[in-house]
Amino acid sequence: MLHPNTIKVREQIWSFADSLDEPILNEHARPDQWTIAQVMEHLYLMETAITDRLIQTLQQNGPTPAPISGATSTPSFHLTLDRSRHTPAPPELVPADKHLTLTELRTRLDRSRSRLEETIAAASSEDLRGKTMNHPIFGPLTLEEWHEFVGLHEQRHLEQMKEIQAALGSTG
Repeated sequence: MLHPNTIKVREQIWSFADSLDEPILNEHARPDQWTIAQVMEHLYLMETAITDRLIQTLQQNGPTPAPISGATSTPSFHLTLDRSRHTPAPPELVPADKHLTLTELRTRLDRSRSRLEETIAAASSEDLRGKTMNHPIFGPLTLEEWHEFVGLHEQRHLEQMKEIQAALGSTG
């Protein structure tokens, strides 16, 4: 089962998206900023990429890097929620600037979430706690931490979508 926060945040994203007039999804608040639809497409691309890597890691028989043991009780990947820190998305996770409907976005995000859920459900608890994948900023995370990270990443971007909506409201 997915981390409870990962499930909750996706529900919040749908509640937010469903409250919008669809034309606002594809409006730029600033020319150098993603639209709400692009942020949602980024979430789809990210979840798909993470799930693909989870599947590859689960299929590996060899050892994976040891997780980093921190002195704090909150793992470093929780810094994902700090919106003052900005890390550009890798090119393969940058969404195209094209018109997307809420229906298209929902189909994509539902499909990527189903794959993630199926992958996590099929994995043993030993693999989820014992195998790791490297994160480009936070280092090796267990597969269990990765599916929690998905929710934190989405929570970060939900705040971004709210900021875009607010900026669009103030430009009208």
